[in-house]
Amino acid sequence: MQLMTSADLSHAGTDTGFTPLIALLDCYLSPGQAVTEYELMRWLQAPEQGFFRPDALSEPLLLFRSHFILMHCLYQLRRQWAAAGTAGLEISALRIQRIPWQPARASQPAAHDSLADYYLNLAELETDRETVEALLGSFWQQMLLPESQPEDLALLELSPPVTAEEIRLQYRRLAMRHHPDRGGDKQHFCRIQAAFQRLKTRYP
Repeated sequence: MQLMTSADLSHAGTDTGFTPLIALLDCYLSPGQAVTEYELMRWLQAPEQGFFRPDALSEPLLLFRSHFILMHCLYQLRRQWAAAGTAGLEISALRIQRIPWQPARASQPAAHDSLADYYLNLAELETDRETVEALLGSFWQQMLLPESQPEDLALLELSPPVTAEEIRLQYRRLAMRHHPDRGGDKQHFCRIQAAFQRLKTRYP
C-alpha cells in the first residue's frame, strides 16, 4: 500500500479515498482485543501496512492530520458495523476495541456524539498549522500543574516577574554550566530541561 504523504493527508478528498484504511482496520480489530491509538498508528506505519509515513507523528500539523484521518476511519467503521448490526466499537485515545453487538442498546435513541460529529466532518481536516499549534498549546496549559510554576522558576534561579526571553537566556546559561559533558550532574541537568519546557508553554 502506498504511503500517505503530507499532501495526501491534507487533501484526502471524500470518504472513498479512505476505503482501504477502513478495510484494514476492519480486519485488524479482532473481538476482545483492545489497542491504544498510538499502538494502532505504529502498526499502520509498519512496512507491512505502509499506510502512514514514518514521520507521521513527528510534526504537529502532520500529527494532527494523521490522528484525524485515523479517527475519521474508526468512526466510519463504527457506523458501518452498527448499520450491519455486527459489532460495536469503543473509540478513545487509550482504548480502541471491537465489542459485541447489543441489539437492545441499538434500539434505544442514540445520544448525541459530538466527537463523532467532529471526526466525521472532513472539513476539519483542513485545520491550519497555526490553529493546530494553538490547540496543542492549550492542551499543555491545561495539563500542567499550576503549582509547578514557582518551582520551575526557582530551579532556573529566577523569580517573577520574568519574560520569555529571560527564561530562554537563563536556561542556556544553566544548561552550559550543568551539562554532563562539562562535568555537571545529569539528573539536575534533566530537571532544568523539564522546567524550561514547562515554562515555555506558560511564557510563549
